[in-house]
Amino acid sequence: MAHDSALQTFIVESRELLQAMEACLLGIEHEEDQTESISAIFRAAHTIKGSAGLFTLNDIVAFTHVLESVLDKVREGSLAIDADMVALLLACGDHIAGFID
Repeated sequence: MAHDSALQTFIVESRELLQAMEACLLGIEHEEDQTESISAIFRAAHTIKGSAGLFTLNDIVAFTHVLESVLDKVREGSLAIDADMVALLLACGDHIAGFID
């Protein structure tokens, strides 16, 4: 029973993190300093990945690991946040939501 409760908590928290990630992405192109939003997006993906690992949800772990790699490149400045990147990252969030559903 404790496992089911923990899994439900993971689902609720992951959905909240995905909503926060989406909110950051929808406003990020208009920000002068995107650092905080980029970090928040990365933390959301990282937290979902780590929590998914606790439940051996390997598809979520593998997908978000790749997403983290892309976000690392954004954080280091080798990839820019533009409209195409925002669209891609929003689609990634939708894909993760599909896993969670």
